[in-house]
Amino acid sequence: MSENREIVLFQNIRQVIKAEQWCVENSLPVKVIPVPKPWSTECGMCLETTKDNADKLEEFAMGSGMITQRIPTTNATN
Repeated sequence: MSENREIVLFQNIRQVIKAEQWCVENSLPVKVIPVPKPWSTECGMCLETTKDNADKLEEFAMGSGMITQRIPTTNATN
């Protein structure tokens, strides 16, 4: 996995789906993946994308009232 990638955590699956849909509509490559065990959340799913796209995604999420947490993939499995 590239060091330029980040995982974006959300509070619930509805937010993951809404954020994924926004990414698709805005041509931002994103992958829905299970939350890594060290960062487990009740939601269980998260989005993985590039750092630059995570910046755009976070801006959308904040504007939509979502609370997110970003983790570089290099830290996700530590």
